[in-house]
Amino acid sequence: MFCGFQVRRCELVTEGGYLFDSAAPPAGQRFYGLEATFDDATFRHLAATGVGVGWSCWEVGAGGGSVALWLAKQVMPDGSVLATDLELGWMPTGSVNLRVERHDVTSDLVPEGAYDLIHARLVLVHLPERDRVLATLAAALRPGGWLVVEDFDSAFADATYAATADEAVVRYAEHAVRRMLALRGADTTYARTLPHRLERAGLCQVGGEGRVVFTHGGSAAAGVVAANLRQAGEQMQTTGLVTGEEISRAISLLEDPALLLATPTMISAWGRKRL
Repeated sequence: MFCGFQVRRCELVTEGGYLFDSAAPPAGQRFYGLEATFDDATFRHLAATGVGVGWSCWEVGAGGGSVALWLAKQVMPDGSVLATDLELGWMPTGSVNLRVERHDVTSDLVPEGAYDLIHARLVLVHLPERDRVLATLAAALRPGGWLVVEDFDSAFADATYAATADEAVVRYAEHAVRRMLALRGADTTYARTLPHRLERAGLCQVGGEGRVVFTHGGSAAAGVVAANLRQAGEQMQTTGLVTGEEISRAISLLEDPALLLATPTMISAWGRKRL
């Protein structure tokens, strides 16, 4: 357990708070969609670190808990996994070597030199303090330990045009979400620099990969976009970024199998603490 750990509820980012409330009902659809779409690649990157029996792991921003559960299986019988988040209501229970705790990585205590593997997916992108938090996570590794960070980047959307009128409607709504995220301190362009940031944090054997998934309306991945629009829609209307009619139209299209769309670029990057 974190020494001096303080249990409290607080927002993920500073002014305005985290845009996507993880306690709200649409969060379940978002977590399911992210797991169904990206877990296989995440597991591949984590397995490449050599994670196995006896390792001590920390899953930062555990969300629905699928990655934490996978890690718990890899390190059995005598390894351990700590899964932390601000909202624990979606986390599963039942694994003897999985501990779940509420923790704010921007302000709560983080022990140094404690973990063989730390993983954070879709966490740092939302944090104005992302560089400081990244340095804190690097310091929490044991010598030889691995840090794997994965975040969405708008690279594909920024460099391409919608292929159809329907896709343009959805892209317009997604662009409004990105602008709203920026107002909350997020940066959807930073992930493309993750390998450089890991090197600046003092890690070695740094590498990375970017992945775009093409999918259809009604898919788990499309459900992530729909959940985001449902959660952020009222706030985006208030700020004048998009109208209610535009949000409704985009959500309707996201449920239509005839729509073909692309996810944001998921950039995965990793680095190892020197022995």
